[in-house]
Amino acid sequence: MDSIQHWEPFVHDGVSYDLGHLDTHEVVFQKEGDPISFVVTYGLHCFTKDDTQHNIPLKYADGRESQFICMERYEASKQLRSMLEKLDGATVYLTQGESFFTLDVLNNESGAVEPFKICMAIFRENRVLRIHVTSAFFARLGEGSPGVPINKKGFSIFKVAVDTQKKPKGQCPKEVRNRPKT
Repeated sequence: MDSIQHWEPFVHDGVSYDLGHLDTHEVVFQKEGDPISFVVTYGLHCFTKDDTQHNIPLKYADGRESQFICMERYEASKQLRSMLEKLDGATVYLTQGESFFTLDVLNNESGAVEPFKICMAIFRENRVLRIHVTSAFFARLGEGSPGVPINKKGFSIFKVAVDTQKKPKGQCPKEVRNRPKT
């Protein structure tokens, strides 16, 4: 697997911030017949973004790039695993190269419930179905933000899984390859 499987904590102002909630894990969905399981990995943009009002003066690097840590995204990232476990009840929208879904989430920074967008690459790696979360953020602009409808056809994760299993192996986006070179 070419993705980071364990994220090291970061330290800011003498406080250690754990990233273990972004370690590789499995989600299993059951509809009818056999369960469908995905191995889930996460990307840097789940807790980083340059030039936000929530940045701290600390960069975090993966094997591709480095970005400033965004504390709003970091706090929200703690909920990602439970959000993905609800993916079987969500509508997945497909765009060129990635998929996304949105749901309303409590923003711990503002105290308000806001639309939250989770962008994913869904693909097959060898015989394993994979979800790589490329980014996750409160949707304040564009499709899925307040007052802006999503003008794409949506699908269930079950349909996406069946279609992904039919694709040839080895078609994964470059963002998935985020493991530092050793």
